[in-house]
Parts: sequence; C-alpha cells; structure tokens
Amino acid sequence: MMKQILSQIFILIAAIGLLTTGCEKILGTMNDFIYSTSFEKYESMDAWEQGASAEYKSDSPAGGGNRSLYVSGGCVVPHMILDMGKVKYDNLYSVSFFGKVLANGGFVQLYAEVSDSEKVLLGSIQLTEMDWKQYLLQSSTPVPVGYNLKIEMSAGGFIAGGMIIDLLEVNELK
Repeated sequence: MMKQILSQIFILIAAIGLLTTGCEKILGTMNDFIYSTSFEKYESMDAWEQGASAEYKSDSPAGGGNRSLYVSGGCVVPHMILDMGKVKYDNLYSVSFFGKVLANGGFVQLYAEVSDSEKVLLGSIQLTEMDWKQYLLQSSTPVPVGYNLKIEMSAGGFIAGGMIIDLLEVNELK
C-alpha cells in the first residue's frame, strides 16, 4: 500500500514537473509578431501593395516551407511593399528574415510614412549572400504615432537583379 502511494506521488510530481516545463517552454518562447509569413500558398498577401502579382521560387531555408518570395524588377523601385498600417505607439520595431541573392543583390528597408512626400527611413539591409542567410534589421528611431509602418524590398533596377526572401517576421520592441 505504501509503495503504491509513493508511486502515485512520484507520477503526480513528474507529471506536474513535465507540464510546468512544457508550459514555460511554450509560453516563454512565443513571440508576439505583428506580422509573420513564410510565403506558402495558403498565406495571404493582402497587406502587400503588389501582393496579387507576387512571384515565388521553390527554394527555402531550413524550416521555411516549400517556397519563398521572389523579388526582382526594373527601374521603378521598390518592387514589393508590405504595409502594416498606422502605428498606435511610438515604439521601435525589428524585422528578421532569411534572404538569398540570385543576381546582383538587393535591399530590404524599414520605414514610416505619413504621405508620399514624408517618409522616415528606420533602417536598411543590403543582401549580398548567394546562400541562405538570416538578417535582422532593427529601427534605431521610434516610429511616430499615426505613421504607416512599411517594408520595402528591391532587387534590380538599371542592372538586372533578384533575391528571394523567406520567414519574414516583424516585431514591436517594447
């Protein structure tokens, strides 16, 4: 009888320990991204200004699903724009993604815009690697309240270029 009680207590303690560790791991590592995508077929491109004409490549980094966003174009830049809407708090933001250059590199820029003539550049990254590489862009200036938070992607221009992007995540730094 005592052996059975001890065994039940041990199982109960082990279960509580596993449950507590599991919950902490799940809740402790969840990120509150304001935007996250790996550009799979089921994911919406509604927030992208050129989302309906987006092109994809069947190439992705580990954990990136089956496809990535292909960014390329002519002289008119940017080639892709993600509009995340008006900012409600003057916070800093980070953008992380995996990128791979196909030809001549490209740029990813984070900025705030109140009108076509009034933009605040918050940060920029030039992609140069021909293999998948993780990039992190963090704003150094808080985004003014009421401005639209946007990400621009460009590859090419006068010289042909192309890059692919995957596992894009935008986070508000509090």
